Amino acid sequence: MISAQRSGRAIQVQVKARIARPQRDELKSRARKLHVSVSHLLRSLIARELEANLDAGSLPDESAIREMAILVAVELVVKLQEATIPGGITRSRQLLDSAARAAMARIEMVEASLMRETKR
Repeated sequence: MISAQRSGRAIQVQVKARIARPQRDELKSRARKLHVSVSHLLRSLIARELEANLDAGSLPDESAIREMAILVAVELVVKLQEATIPGGITRSRQLLDSAARAAMARIEMVEASLMRETKR
């Protein structure tokens, strides 16, 4: 559950999470060793993880977004061709299978790239 409230200029968000007992005990133990509250420790861990992911480039890759945009554009061009060119539907259907296979291969390549980035 997430709730938000305004405190001055910053918005504070309260997040409730269910944590397994061994993890909770470890969090409490680490917080005691560091002389901080569990909440403070969790905020620090979340901030560190977010910074690490941002530095590692695990956010959507610009090239992946570009590849998906290209696929959408190609689909729109095919639909326009079918609607405007005489015999467009027949010719389009002939080319559609090979274009679809190429598009599917490109999507698989983008997905594989994204999976590799998230595993880093």
